Amino acid sequence: MSKTDLAQNIIQIYQKYGRDWTQLRGDDLYEKIWLDRFLAFLSASASVLDLGCGSGRTIAAYLIARGCQVTGVDRSEVMLDMAREHFPEQTWINADMRQFDSEQKFDGILAWDSFFHLRPEDQRAMFARFSAHAKFGTALMFTSGPRHGEAIGEMFGEPLYHASLDAEEYRALLAEYGFDVVKMIVEDPECMGHTVWLARKVIE
Repeated sequence: MSKTDLAQNIIQIYQKYGRDWTQLRGDDLYEKIWLDRFLAFLSASASVLDLGCGSGRTIAAYLIARGCQVTGVDRSEVMLDMAREHFPEQTWINADMRQFDSEQKFDGILAWDSFFHLRPEDQRAMFARFSAHAKFGTALMFTSGPRHGEAIGEMFGEPLYHASLDAEEYRALLAEYGFDVVKMIVEDPECMGHTVWLARKVIE
């Protein structure tokens, strides 16, 4: 199977193994240090667009508990069913983040452990979509790989596609679409080795 095919198969994997993955993932909030940095830019009852939200555990749950109004977007109906069951008062939308469009502009935009499943060309195109759903002051946080390239992981014996641009290209794209980098750490040891970007919209 080609890397293009593997990238296109991501949705099917999360549809097939959504419940198993959610159970395996558990409730350990190793992302808390970064979520708190993200929340520091948000006011009470902030609107958050969670792209690749999955089941809503554990990230959306943490945001909701702190008063955020979450709009979760995912293509796995299995995972969205879990989100709707646990958080029926929030908005859960079955859509591909690459095509998602809304007239709403959000206070925060999150693409945690989802954005890095996109092909490099799709990642580049996402910055226009981030910008379209942001307003002045919007916080944007996403995870990437530590360096440019493609990598194949595994989920329940299935090959799992990941990709990343290099750091300078991410910085250039953020600047092009009006975002300033607030904090970025490569393979953060305080966050299970995740490479995390936190930026803020500074140009309308």
